[in-house]
Amino acid sequence: MKILSDEDLIWTELTNRLDELGAQYGCTFLALPIAHRGIATPDDEVARICQREGAAALLTANYKDFAAKVVYYQALLGAGVSAIVLRQPNPRMDDPDIDYQLALVEPHLQRIVTRLQRTNDPLLFIINKSGLRIRRLQELIDQLSA
Repeated sequence: MKILSDEDLIWTELTNRLDELGAQYGCTFLALPIAHRGIATPDDEVARICQREGAAALLTANYKDFAAKVVYYQALLGAGVSAIVLRQPNPRMDDPDIDYQLALVEPHLQRIVTRLQRTNDPLLFIINKSGLRIRRLQELIDQLSA
């Protein structure tokens, strides 16, 4: 199973370390293809890239209110791709601590992979210092669109 990191998470060290963690669960972490790194790729294009690359999910950082991005979620839902959102403790940090990011993901990775393997519906995984929350993307879109 592949999980792609979006342009906010193109940190080679983080991607490599997550890939090492994911190997035990049959999960590979990859950055977006090189042609899309370091540029502002439109949200719907990110979803198409994930679909084209065969990614089960997109890993992204949340510096702001990511839930307000209904169009982003709709694009992921349309592409059949789940989202894993890492909530950042300080929105003003340009370079979040790699060890902090790993500490957020590691205790939840097996559960995330298992849920991705068992579902046909794209899911939203939100990880913060308090833990992991999981929702169906369609549920969130319905709620935000009401």
